[in-house]
Amino acid sequence: MNNIELSEKIGAYLKGSKAKAKKFKELVAVHFNLLDVSENMYIEVKDGAVSVMPYEYIDKQATVTASTETLDKLFSGALSMDDAIANGYVKVEGDIEKFKALAALIPAAKVEKDAAMAPAKKACAKKPAAKKEAAPKAEAKPAAKSKK
Repeated sequence: MNNIELSEKIGAYLKGSKAKAKKFKELVAVHFNLLDVSENMYIEVKDGAVSVMPYEYIDKQATVTASTETLDKLFSGALSMDDAIANGYVKVEGDIEKFKALAALIPAAKVEKDAAMAPAKKACAKKPAAKKEAAPKAEAKPAAKSKK
């Protein structure tokens, strides 16, 4: 994936973030160096609008170096910024808080969605047990009918 494809993909991930972007009181300008394609892109949040472009940002506040795969996972919500930094998936130069501010624009993490679904799965597992108890009663009725 090149910088144009990645910037379009990330732009699509962040498309629903307009309301969140309006809460940004300061400019956020983060430049990304893409390791695997030797290209760059940037994300800017300014005046309540998010721009994702496949170009170099001259007056950047932070520069992030990472692979396209890592950035895709990061902005899709599959990888958290803290994990990406802690595990060395990204290298941040400049104002790391500006990079972390972009986390507010990222859709809810898939991990969080899976965790939210886990209790529902457990609840579903309990319901069939209750149905099993009801099943013998249902079987008893047809058996009673066959005796008639």
